[in-house]
Amino acid sequence: MSSQTGEPGPRAADPRGSWRAVIDIGTNSVLLLVARWGERGLEIALDQATITRLGKGVAATGVLAPESIGRTLAVLQDYRVTAEQYGARPLAVTTEGVRLAKNRDEFLTLAAGVLGSPVRLLSGAEEAELSFRSVAQEAGSSGPLRVLDIGGGSTELAVGEGPRLISSVSHRIGAVRLHERFVKHDPPEPAEVVAMEIEALDTFRRDQPLEAFPVLHGLAGTVTTAAALLLELPKYDRERVDGSAFTAAQIRELRDRLAQETVAERCRRPALDPARADVVVAGLTILVAAIQHCGATSLVVRDRGLRYALVERD
Repeated sequence: MSSQTGEPGPRAADPRGSWRAVIDIGTNSVLLLVARWGERGLEIALDQATITRLGKGVAATGVLAPESIGRTLAVLQDYRVTAEQYGARPLAVTTEGVRLAKNRDEFLTLAAGVLGSPVRLLSGAEEAELSFRSVAQEAGSSGPLRVLDIGGGSTELAVGEGPRLISSVSHRIGAVRLHERFVKHDPPEPAEVVAMEIEALDTFRRDQPLEAFPVLHGLAGTVTTAAALLLELPKYDRERVDGSAFTAAQIRELRDRLAQETVAERCRRPALDPARADVVVAGLTILVAAIQHCGATSLVVRDRGLRYALVERD
């Protein structure tokens, strides 16, 4: 399933600088950003997401499944064509799902062949730093900043002051990972939801003790989907989602409501990508746990991610 902003097409030379194409190959989604820096800041030509579930089952089996690899390579081929329409050569990175896989070298070789350039395998620390930078470069604040990035295979939580990153941890919990480990029923049984929340909260507390702070910035698909649902959007709208804010109680209530629905019932919600409907409760449970761990009373939603930090200035 795919969503995007902007329409690709041939581009002539422009004095404002060249378009950059960044591809983020995640455990659940493959993302393409075509953007450049101009006089008014970052100009976005295209921001597209396609769910391929590359990391499906990898936490249990230790390998990327052939069908998951095939789906992802097909999307990468389409993204390369799109990038070339903007005169850009793709810069591709990948994250936790591939880090976990015993056959990661095979996938990286195939992906590089499709894209015509190498794919960089990020460390967990690099993931967290890039996610933090993607928000910090726009926030423009000199005060405390906490940034949460919930992925399919891992969740990064970064702490900083203004643009300066102080510390970060890549936690081995993600929407796909927790769903596959704990959810055996549709809808999930209450005990399964509780087990996911306990696992997520214990992971945060064990690996990254923090003092309470009232504001948490969140990004990536789980968080932006939560915003779209709470805003009751008829379809996803980046302009309305980016910068929206919600209380901790609103996020928990949404998680509890979706946990009582079947996957088929969730698929009928217009702002929820059907390809995310099965794992969204697990993702929201991580979000609930992170808000509690940080002592936050407000979640600020950012429609961006580490790909934004990889758009270089000319």
